[in-house]
Amino acid sequence: MTTAADTTARDRALVHQAAARLVPAHSENPNKNRAWYVLVGTNLYYVCDVVQAAFDLTARDVDKDRKMLDQLGFPVFALGYGPLMTKGHPAHWGE
Repeated sequence: MTTAADTTARDRALVHQAAARLVPAHSENPNKNRAWYVLVGTNLYYVCDVVQAAFDLTARDVDKDRKMLDQLGFPVFALGYGPLMTKGHPAHWGE
């Protein structure tokens, strides 16, 4: 019988294995179209790339992907630049 803990452990292992095959995100090659990152081990990776590599999924939804990685216990980060840094998130100031 497979438990939720077994599934979580298996999925976490798949994420670690996928990250090991990917090139980490790097500040010398930023990509504003990939604003969500996940910390796996000591490196940051693009959220959708990790989920695609780990679970062989092609149609990506970054909102669902980042929430899934968060539920698996991986820290998830967003890239902040321009108005996000000076004014905050638009939902917080009315735009």
